[in-house]
Amino acid sequence: MSEEYQVIENKDGVDELVSTYFNFINGRYLEDALKNFAKREGYGQEIVFVYFQSDLDDYDMAQLPKPLDQEHILIELGYPAVETEQIAYLDFETFYYYLEASVRKEIEKGSENAKLIGLLSEVRNGLQLG
Repeated sequence: MSEEYQVIENKDGVDELVSTYFNFINGRYLEDALKNFAKREGYGQEIVFVYFQSDLDDYDMAQLPKPLDQEHILIELGYPAVETEQIAYLDFETFYYYLEASVRKEIEKGSENAKLIGLLSEVRNGLQLG
């Protein structure tokens, strides 16, 4: 994490940031990411990261423009994809919406349906969504 962030708050910007994240992790990393999310643990690859509050120490938390609470995730896109690191705060419901859409795309590509659906259900339970 760096000290300089561009906070993305508009829907188009968030859509693009989330899309970039899932472009990196879909495929061989998706199962690992889902397993982590079910335990409320972040997951990242190369220049994209999702963080839960428990992933950040006091120093990292102090670097953020606003603290990350227990009801949100932080998604980050870093250098060299962008000059200034981009971050967005998403509540669990919104994050799950994007996650579910991404898993469905993977299933359409022919990924192992039952395993991904099962992991997605574990994430839903882990995030305590109805």
